[in-house]
Amino acid sequence: MTKILLVDDKELILYSLSKTLRNRGVDVTTATNGKDALREIQSSFYDICFLDVQLPDANGLELMKTFRELSPGTSIIIMTALCLDNEQQQSLRAHDCHYLPKPFELDQVQSLIAEISNNPAAVVKA
Repeated sequence: MTKILLVDDKELILYSLSKTLRNRGVDVTTATNGKDALREIQSSFYDICFLDVQLPDANGLELMKTFRELSPGTSIIIMTALCLDNEQQQSLRAHDCHYLPKPFELDQVQSLIAEISNNPAAVVKA
């Protein structure tokens, strides 16, 4: 079973995305801030982490670097409605992270999970 950490301060995103993924058999944990997300990544292994850039107590791009050090086997997907500049895009590539612009469709999430797991059957079709 795929284990995913969702980190976003928007309750609607956490609710809708986690509900959809749980209904498809994915083990989902949520965090609304950087402190809780850091605690989660230190205490459990996650296959995938969806990480928002703008959190109330942290910058997701800085957390990405820390997460990569703490859990190199976790695939990280950066989510943001902001336009990333060239330096930020280079940082994503340097840290082998994926990018998911907001707003996004659930089929984009499904595709990313399937791509990361390298197994399209890993995520149950809608």
